[in-house]
Amino acid sequence: MSDPFGIINGAKNVTKTLNESVKTSEELSKAIDGVLAVADKAAKERAASRKNSRVISPDTTTIIEAVDEFQRLMLAKQSEEKIKHEIVKKYGEKAWEEIQGIKARKQWEEKRDKYLEQSDRRIMKSVMALCYIFATWIAYECTWGRWK
Repeated sequence: MSDPFGIINGAKNVTKTLNESVKTSEELSKAIDGVLAVADKAAKERAASRKNSRVISPDTTTIIEAVDEFQRLMLAKQSEEKIKHEIVKKYGEKAWEEIQGIKARKQWEEKRDKYLEQSDRRIMKSVMALCYIFATWIAYECTWGRWK
């Protein structure tokens, strides 16, 4: 039976194109799943690292760790007082105030950088989720939807 209008060839081409689009959407979904898995794994590793840093090891107790931290803080305060005394003696009170301003600025910058890093991470996760949703929608439309 001949096909004078090329309907059979057209149908074959449409079928072939749809099959390719389904395969492409499946590959895109797999790639997005991989990226989400990597992000999730990194977040879990950071959480585990933070948790492990707080775990009390069997050979120490919480009170010993608290005393150690107290001693470190006292040493830091004593060192700061000693440095303050030397700076004030050598350069004057105004120099110490400038140093305190620089210290406050650096602390603020560290907090801001940490906040921006967390914000960037949230944005990346949102974009990845949107890509996943978009890929799912395309796969649905190519498989069962209007574009079928």
